[in-house]
Amino acid sequence: MKQLGAADPRQIGPYTLLGRLGAGGMGAVYLGRARGRTVAVKVVRPDLARDDAFRDRFQREVEAARLVSGAFTAPVVDADTQDRIPWMATTFVVGVSLDQAVTTRGPLPGNVLWALTAGVAEALAGVHDAGLIHRDLKPANVLLALDGPRVIDFGIARAVDGTALTSTGAIIGSAPYMSPEQAVGEPLSSASDVFSLGSAIAFAARGDSLFGAGAAAGVLFRIVHTEPDLGAVPAGLRDLIASCLAKNPGDRPTPRQVSECVEREGHPVPSGGWLPEAVAADIIAVRAVMTTLPEPPPTLAFGHVTQGPGSPAGGPESSGPESGRPEPRGAGADRPDADRSDPADGPDPAGRPNPNRRKLLLGLAGGTLAVAGAGTWLGLALSGSGAADDEPGGRPRPSGNDVPEATLAWKVKPSGTGSGAGQTKQSAACPQVLSTHGLVVCPTLERILALDDAGRTKWTVDGTEHGIAFSVQGSLPNVIAAADGDRLYVAGMAMKSMAVRSAVVAIDLDKGKAAWTATLDRPHTQGVLRFCGVMDGTAYLIGFGDGKDHGGPTPSGYHVWALDLTTRKTAFFHGEDADFIFSALPQRGDHALFAGPTRLRALDTKGGVAWTTKREPHTVDAAGQHFIVVDGTMRMSALDPATGKSVWTAAGAVAPASLRGNGIATDKDGRVLYALWQDKDNGYSLGALDGGTGRTRWKTPLPADSKDSRSLGARILYADGNLYRMGADSVVWACDATNGKPRWKYTGMKGTDPTKLAWTAGDGRLCLSDPTATTVAALHANGA
Repeated sequence: MKQLGAADPRQIGPYTLLGRLGAGGMGAVYLGRARGRTVAVKVVRPDLARDDAFRDRFQREVEAARLVSGAFTAPVVDADTQDRIPWMATTFVVGVSLDQAVTTRGPLPGNVLWALTAGVAEALAGVHDAGLIHRDLKPANVLLALDGPRVIDFGIARAVDGTALTSTGAIIGSAPYMSPEQAVGEPLSSASDVFSLGSAIAFAARGDSLFGAGAAAGVLFRIVHTEPDLGAVPAGLRDLIASCLAKNPGDRPTPRQVSECVEREGHPVPSGGWLPEAVAADIIAVRAVMTTLPEPPPTLAFGHVTQGPGSPAGGPESSGPESGRPEPRGAGADRPDADRSDPADGPDPAGRPNPNRRKLLLGLAGGTLAVAGAGTWLGLALSGSGAADDEPGGRPRPSGNDVPEATLAWKVKPSGTGSGAGQTKQSAACPQVLSTHGLVVCPTLERILALDDAGRTKWTVDGTEHGIAFSVQGSLPNVIAAADGDRLYVAGMAMKSMAVRSAVVAIDLDKGKAAWTATLDRPHTQGVLRFCGVMDGTAYLIGFGDGKDHGGPTPSGYHVWALDLTTRKTAFFHGEDADFIFSALPQRGDHALFAGPTRLRALDTKGGVAWTTKREPHTVDAAGQHFIVVDGTMRMSALDPATGKSVWTAAGAVAPASLRGNGIATDKDGRVLYALWQDKDNGYSLGALDGGTGRTRWKTPLPADSKDSRSLGARILYADGNLYRMGADSVVWACDATNGKPRWKYTGMKGTDPTKLAWTAGDGRLCLSDPTATTVAALHANGA
């Protein structure tokens, strides 16, 4: 997905547009949201919109497309064909295209090919029952979701026939996946889509196009005159695909005959758990990104948008959180920061954009969001944090030049796959790193690795041996594990019996062995997003799906899963249709705090809502017995967990948490609270408060970040008598927790995007993980 450009509309009908999903011959496809619904909005090119004949055909095709139903399509949910620029909206599918999955992960295994064939055939049957012909079925128009494939962009190409787009003799469709009759311009029937189905399945089995690449004329010639090589298609499926690829349309089976054949062979239609683990992980990464997308800033109204004749539609309707403290409750310290408060106008005194949550900048690699290689990369950075009420403590800001450089203890690339005989070991992304029990623990998608004091692997736990894929979301830092006592608890997904279930694996830290696995047996849920932490023997996790049937194929909303770690049974399940962006667990107590963009809600030990209040949080955490919240006014407040009433409010403008959380830190007992204050010169001061009263104990200015670094927000940790602060330039400062004076600094990560780094502190060390570079590094707490 690309960031919206200056010429892109911000609003289409009732839908606020968040980004451009794709491009094609008809116009552009955008990601839109309205009334809690996320859709793909297809906007017609202005030149086609001026063609009355196109408008008539487009209206008829949209009306027919509305009749398409079925589990394996993305149905039309809204449209306005009479608008100045016609548009239609379809259900947004959280997934990756077949083209992308095969290109990045390789050909699909046999069981997946059978399921894919059945699902796409069922989708085509629904399209044909509505009187439509797809005309452009290709791998890019088949999306792979966790619960089955989806066919998109059906019933649109026909509206273009006879317009300027085809008057020059061009043929609608993608050459490698056209039928012979389509290639020579003959009238089409539904059998043409069956040929394209066969070509798409063959691509998924082979890894390349069945009729080759190169000039379209050559490809079309081979489609019409040569027989395909189906050697890569599994033997049992080969005859069926060959029949779909018959040159004579009358010799091809119908879509329903295809799906019936698959069923006769004992292969059910796809449902949860049908995909290879690597592809499923890519989809989870896509979904995680979607939960953190900011709303776009208002710019041009749609009426002022101009699009050139080459402007695009019909791209794929898909698009492509970090560490915990060693204490159990600290596992929830890092949380994606994607709040959306109202913007303030004008720049700050330094000329940078004024701070606000709505102005989260969407920083995408190459301007796009894609699932490839190590996964999805998304950088979201605050555009500023506002000026404080105070000068930097009345003291000059230190340069930091006299602060000694720490010595790196070790840096390694943990092996995540390939431990078997004859396999090549490959480094893997560690979205979180934990320092506990003399170990540095690194979760990856397939394995949990424990490293010793020298960075050598001490033990590993293979999730695949327990039917688990851990909740690694591409290369995004995320909290997926927590240590409590002598156990490590890791979140994942159980992929058994064609179902996807949230799961937790308990690992004995001393033995390096999995002790047990617990799963959430609840329909309409699908996987863990984040491990909040452990409180009083109960693990708290946030997952996808509110547990209710919303009538769609994919779960909606989110849930909190509380797991009793003694009985290994669910303590409670709480589902809502709202986002859970933040969470906070006190060290002891009867309430846990969860927050979305505009509301706080406290849950009791039975999952009931103890209280709720409307507030736009920028930081949510806990200190001792209190919940700590920094709101849109940049004021920090302590709340009574039982009532939600304010206990105290701190003076000054507190810097909001970074995208990766760590907005505040506390000592081991929660009696002292540490935070960053934004100063008028746009630098920061580090300060300590009394956790019980909110009174300031001390405050001292910190060295400035590099001039070319963007504002990050607060990212601090406390452990071993040190206060660690990660700067916007990824320089890490270790400060004396009694007065804030820097003890040492580490510049080895300077220049790296800090939102892409996971970190933790404790057990006598500071650890840093770069999931993108697949490296883990450790420094001793004394910097030596």
